[in-house]
Amino acid sequence: MSSPLDHVDQLSIWLKDAGLALLELRGPSASLRLVNDGVSVRAVDGEEIPPVDALSITVRAPSPGIFLDRHPLHAQAIALIGANVRAGEPLGFLQIGPLLLAVLAPRSGMVTDVLIAHGTVVGYGEPLFVLRPIEGETS
Repeated sequence: MSSPLDHVDQLSIWLKDAGLALLELRGPSASLRLVNDGVSVRAVDGEEIPPVDALSITVRAPSPGIFLDRHPLHAQAIALIGANVRAGEPLGFLQIGPLLLAVLAPRSGMVTDVLIAHGTVVGYGEPLFVLRPIEGETS
């Protein structure tokens, strides 16, 4: 039985031919991240960004797309570091073609870190924000 790792050379060629900057495959026991810098395609170790503390949670991209920290019609980021947010409030957006998909806070908390720059292409599950629960909040 073959695995995606058996086909890295072919995946690299497709990545370069398509002009894509990143291809990331994740499975239960393996992951592969190929980066195309315009000159070559290379495999890199996926870097997992740990939460700041045991109570903090990492908010991840619900879909691949272009990360936007603000709505295209506004000048200021939605979720600034230190801001308190409620469960279900938007933290940012993913732009997928003409579609804007809101990245929602899974629970109430304080934004302690924004991990991705505005306008960056992200893959499914990529860490975007770190939230720390607000004392006394249970949502």
